[in-house]
Amino acid sequence: MILTGLVVLMLTAAAASQDIRTTGSGAVLVCSGEEENVKWKKGTEDMSIKTRENMVTAEQGVVKGEFSCEYTDNNAKTFKDLFYLNVKVCENCIELSGMMASAVILGDLVFTGAVILMVYVCVRKNTGSTQQKASKPRTSSAPPVPNPDYEQLNQNTLNTGLYAGLR
Repeated sequence: MILTGLVVLMLTAAAASQDIRTTGSGAVLVCSGEEENVKWKKGTEDMSIKTRENMVTAEQGVVKGEFSCEYTDNNAKTFKDLFYLNVKVCENCIELSGMMASAVILGDLVFTGAVILMVYVCVRKNTGSTQQKASKPRTSSAPPVPNPDYEQLNQNTLNTGLYAGLR
């Protein structure tokens, strides 16, 4: 339990240091370093951006790649933040939160339940409350006698051809 809490604390601290925001035309990467000491790379090649925020534009609606920012603090220590992106973006998209998705599903269930209840009430009105018996009661008689025009097969008159025995 203590180990789980420690892992959650470490992940929270790591997630707070860098930020990724999606926009309609790309993504904004925010490095945790100071504003003037940041150097961005895409893969292994240097980018000309020296600010803390890096706006990455989408190519055919997809932002993809491995980005990194290196920065030095006041004690001349070098730090590196890594970003791996594979994000689809679009201009006219609306982000659907978990609460909104839950509300849509719940609304659909309530609407479906209302339709089922309405059909049940309508069918119940039309059938009436009393059960009607059938006009002719069934008789429990024996099945009809087979037709005497047909007789049973005789084993001596069966065809004995090459493929006659296959079934």
